[in-house]
Amino acid sequence: MIKRALVMACLIPTIASAASFDCDKAHSPLEKAVCADPALSNLDSSIATSYNAAMQRLSSKGQTILRDGQRQWLHFIRDLCFTPQDASEVGLCLTRHYTDRLKDLSTAAVTIGPYLFSRSDYFSATTLDKAGQPYEIHAGAPRIDTPLSPTIALWNTTMAKQAMDAVGSGCDSGHGDQYFGVEVTSAFANVISARATDWEYCHGTPHGHGGNTGVTYLIQPHLHALEAADLFDIGTAWKDFLTSRSYEVIEKKAKGTPVKRDRVERAAINIRGWTLTQDGLLITIDPYAVLAYAFGTTEVIIPWRDLKPFLAPNAPIPPQT
Repeated sequence: MIKRALVMACLIPTIASAASFDCDKAHSPLEKAVCADPALSNLDSSIATSYNAAMQRLSSKGQTILRDGQRQWLHFIRDLCFTPQDASEVGLCLTRHYTDRLKDLSTAAVTIGPYLFSRSDYFSATTLDKAGQPYEIHAGAPRIDTPLSPTIALWNTTMAKQAMDAVGSGCDSGHGDQYFGVEVTSAFANVISARATDWEYCHGTPHGHGGNTGVTYLIQPHLHALEAADLFDIGTAWKDFLTSRSYEVIEKKAKGTPVKRDRVERAAINIRGWTLTQDGLLITIDPYAVLAYAFGTTEVIIPWRDLKPFLAPNAPIPPQT
């Protein structure tokens, strides 16, 4: 017996009422695929457990939003994984998206700072390319379930809009595989910081491409995107300091490949690459910004204690112990 998560988890909000089924009575292609693969069965059960645990913690509105996302995911994997292909490809497709969904659900009800975060998701695989292959669309955004206030509600709306805008643009044809996801790195009374990942693959091109963006908002006294003057005392040498620290990391990673300092500076002081973490300022430098694509993404973390001489008097950094 296994958890019938794919059918029931999106409909039933509690573990106690989640159903199971006898695999001898499986009738849909999805149920048969799950029953035929022990690894999928385990993933299916884990999804049911994670989903139901999240539902128990969320408000009524949070439950509705999470349930809607789970229902869309069900349609998504059916549309995507059961297009004409052999059984092994179906299994690989389901395993990939089950694993992704399980990771999503790990952030479906998580406390960070004073907030209970949930998530909203949009899935689609109904539009086909010229070869009859579906375009994979997934836009995921964090949302604060509790405590709510007009400013927090505005933050939720802003994050959801950014997610939908990201997957609504890109490829020249207007279609392609599109993904947008956000990881909250820190949250406390007056600021929420996150890192967004935006990726797309235009069918027929050699490979996909994307990048990372810092998404930091001050909550008080009113919602606004972080500016350099919020974090740094503009009269100090903060730009030189960020550039020097970033240059050290990139030069080491380059292993002899020439590194242009002016390009490092542009990347280091670009606020779209900043994320506030508990440990320090995380600067994310995407491929092509300084180094070639093959070097991948570069992360530079600068501890808050090292940045102290350059910080603004009321810099919105996490409380330090």
